[in-house]
Amino acid sequence: MPKKPVPRPENEESHLKKLREELEMSQEDLARELGVSSQTISRWELGKNVPTFTVKQMKALEKLLASIGRSIGDLPDNL
Repeated sequence: MPKKPVPRPENEESHLKKLREELEMSQEDLARELGVSSQTISRWELGKNVPTFTVKQMKALEKLLASIGRSIGDLPDNL
């Protein structure tokens, strides 16, 4: 059964958005790297959908994180 999004207070920025900004990427850039649409990134950032990643997407994310000296283990459980 798919995970239901956890409502986030309007003034709380998503961890994914903070990460994307730390990577200095637009939603379109991140979407291209992960092989999803920019609308998907937007829905993840707004908490409308829960991010799920394929192995290929995890490897792409790991590579992006390495470029800023971070790893998958540094990410919060509720990305």
